[in-house]
Amino acid sequence: MAGRVTVRDVARRAEVSTATVSRVVNGTARVAEGTSRRVAAAIDELGYPGGPAAQARTRHVALVVPSITNPFFPELVTGARAALARSGYSLLLVDAEDPEAEARRLARSRLVDGILLVGSHTPRPRRGPGQPRVPVVAIDRTPTSWRAPVVECDSYQGARTVTAHLASTGHSRIAHLAGPAHLDVAARRRRGYRDALRERGLRLDPAWVVRGDFSEESGHRAALRLLEVARPPTAIFAANDLMAVGALAALRGAGVRVPQDMAVAGFDGIRVGRYTLPTLTTYAQPVLDMSRRAVVLLLAAIRDPTGPSAATPPLPGRLVVRESTGGPP
Repeated sequence: MAGRVTVRDVARRAEVSTATVSRVVNGTARVAEGTSRRVAAAIDELGYPGGPAAQARTRHVALVVPSITNPFFPELVTGARAALARSGYSLLLVDAEDPEAEARRLARSRLVDGILLVGSHTPRPRRGPGQPRVPVVAIDRTPTSWRAPVVECDSYQGARTVTAHLASTGHSRIAHLAGPAHLDVAARRRRGYRDALRERGLRLDPAWVVRGDFSEESGHRAALRLLEVARPPTAIFAANDLMAVGALAALRGAGVRVPQDMAVAGFDGIRVGRYTLPTLTTYAQPVLDMSRRAVVLLLAAIRDPTGPSAATPPLPGRLVVRESTGGPP
């Protein structure tokens, strides 16, 4: 819209009175939820300068994650909280089944000055009404609802590295416990696995690729399924450590020795991998560096919302070889 957006423009777009727009923006009176959503959507679409982004700073930042039960996310909290505290900000941790929908709600609420977002587990993209009204920086996964800088580990290269390690220890039948199909990070790990096999002339049997949802339970189910195929693999690369932990338990229950009968490797580098039986080989993400970089980008956007977004090339992780692939105890 050309020219400065006014409260009348917002009211016309939302089909409400200017007084209703003022109530929603200022929170001075209760407004029906459906009406409030229409007004918030109009504010987002038109870029109304009197919206939540124009209010006083709260000195709060939200970290929105899809599950606090995944040990990877509390490690993000540790790094982000320390980096924010140095700049006088507090961190609010939000656990949401649909993180992107929750991030949009927070952006409208005026409770936070910015949002760190770990992307959605929602299979279908939810196209929101324009960009959120506070800065957002994504971690690990690209949002499906809007554009935002993404701070991530190099999942593709990490998956290639893990698969190459399994091949180097003598395995030619290497399976993959893949992550959710709709997540870009899972797709990159799956592609890295396939490319590493192709580069070494190794066969990829479709029966050796079993999809999970990044949980221990799905890794447990997938490993049992692999044991039932006509020609079982001799090694498993799981797209995250939790699925690898589930696979270890399934193999142990089935009497399969790790790594003698089946090698297992994961991805993430969560602390519990040091204490599994056997200890877990993994590709460790630089979690502290990722959280610190995300905070730097977010604080810069809070200070200058109109500034250019900085480029965020993927960060390298490191292969940690442990007992589950024949490494040292």
